[in-house]
Amino acid sequence: MARVILDDPYRGSKLWYRISIALRRSLRGRIFAAIERGDDAKALQLATPRNLLKSVGEFGQSPLVAAIAAGRSNLALEFVSRGGFYAGDGALAHAAMRGNLEVVEALLKGGKSPDEPLRDADLNAGYTPLMWAVNRRYLPIVRLLLTAGANVDAVAGDGSTAVILTANAGSESLEALDMLCAYRPDIHKKDWRGRSVVREARDREKNSGKPQMREILERHFPGTDFELA
Repeated sequence: MARVILDDPYRGSKLWYRISIALRRSLRGRIFAAIERGDDAKALQLATPRNLLKSVGEFGQSPLVAAIAAGRSNLALEFVSRGGFYAGDGALAHAAMRGNLEVVEALLKGGKSPDEPLRDADLNAGYTPLMWAVNRRYLPIVRLLLTAGANVDAVAGDGSTAVILTANAGSESLEALDMLCAYRPDIHKKDWRGRSVVREARDREKNSGKPQMREILERHFPGTDFELA
């Protein structure tokens, strides 16, 4: 019996699909490799708006996030200027946690939500850029995010809020607490331990003889009953 060879009408489109996938993978690897080895010129050569939006690194990060994580501020700023960010990429939280004020400012000017958390984070789930800035004590970024409308009462997966992250009561944390209180946060909100910032302030004064947290809270919230915390 004669063999019948059927012609695949989609053979050309399938071949082009395989070629395009291979090309995208090649470009993806090249831009991240350039970022890792510090070759800004090559990274910028590959940083077309499409590549910046479609390329994905080993851990799911965008080229912009990779540049921020590598501490490459100028490269990150150039990626931002080329539109290399999108909703849900976590770029603002990465910039805030690393104290990169210029990139935070550029992203906010570009329309980034000041409350966007890290992308698909298992640890520190729901931590907003403001929380990271308070936690790492980057006060200029705290001020900038508050001015941009960051939600002072946002709650992370573990129940943390920005004000509870000032509980170590160091000088910079106290300054951050003062800034946050000006935006009227819920100072009675409890974290996963069942502790509020009011209780932290009370215990800090009683156990360590340091009344500064309480003084800040009383100035912003007169009449607060610390004994019922």
